[in-house]
Amino acid sequence: MHKQIVEPVGVYPPTADFSQAIRVSGGDLVFVSGIIGMRPDGSMPTDTREQVELAFANLARVLEAAGATPADVVKVNVFVRDDFRLVRDDIREIRGRYFTHDFPVSTLVQVAGFAGPEYRFEIEAIAAVPSRTDAAEPAAARSG
Repeated sequence: MHKQIVEPVGVYPPTADFSQAIRVSGGDLVFVSGIIGMRPDGSMPTDTREQVELAFANLARVLEAAGATPADVVKVNVFVRDDFRLVRDDIREIRGRYFTHDFPVSTLVQVAGFAGPEYRFEIEAIAAVPSRTDAAEPAAARSG
């Protein structure tokens, strides 16, 4: 699998740690649903920063179960409820722990509401991983 960061000429540079385009050849794609900052027991922190921390940790666990890591992520969509200017620094600091180089392409949307009134943050991702050479699947993976 090969991941090439595309750096177009004549276009403004990225305004944060993201790539404007990534070309992927070979490999498999892993599509991750929107992940929120919910604990395994179903409870959620009321603080936005805590929800962001937990959502990224949950994303890393989901990726691991699919045989991927944050370094394999090529696309993320981030959704925030609060005014982004109020949470920008927290999100960028936490995100920077998971995406450290060859940054994924990224979209951020501020939303009026989520599926639950207590939700403040959600992230979905697409990862590109090397193709499996054998039929074995990670224990937590299953076909649907």
